[in-house]
Amino acid sequence: MLNKIIKYITDINKWIAYVGLLLMVALVFCFSVSRTIGVPIIGDIEIVQFLMAVIIFASLAFTESENSHISIGIFTEKLPLFLQNILGIIGKLITLVFCLLVIWVFIEKMEYSTTSLLLKIPLYPFKYLLIIGFAAWCLEIIKKFANKKFID
Repeated sequence: MLNKIIKYITDINKWIAYVGLLLMVALVFCFSVSRTIGVPIIGDIEIVQFLMAVIIFASLAFTESENSHISIGIFTEKLPLFLQNILGIIGKLITLVFCLLVIWVFIEKMEYSTTSLLLKIPLYPFKYLLIIGFAAWCLEIIKKFANKKFID
């Protein structure tokens, strides 16, 4: 049951990242065409930066579920399985603590009046997406602990 709920949350985040990516590609195309014809769109870089944040934070949990985070196994793959498991547990615990710390700091420091410089877009929706993305990543790590899967 827990696995299904976490998978559902991860899938929602994954699709948010997909939509953000498609939107960013379309907008970069439009921005490029508009600059080429001499009618640049004000705030284009700012919009792309916000979409990049959406893509990154929404894809964290999916990346964890697919074991696609960057790891260097050149040292650990030669170790006995027991030590690999211990290092995997330590790595997952460090990641979990980091995620929880990021969530806590962003909740504590949430300001609703902060906006972007050029377009005056409120920043708090993107901070919520960051919190949701890191929370989903935490859930994926907790799922791995529940399933005793520490080695990627």
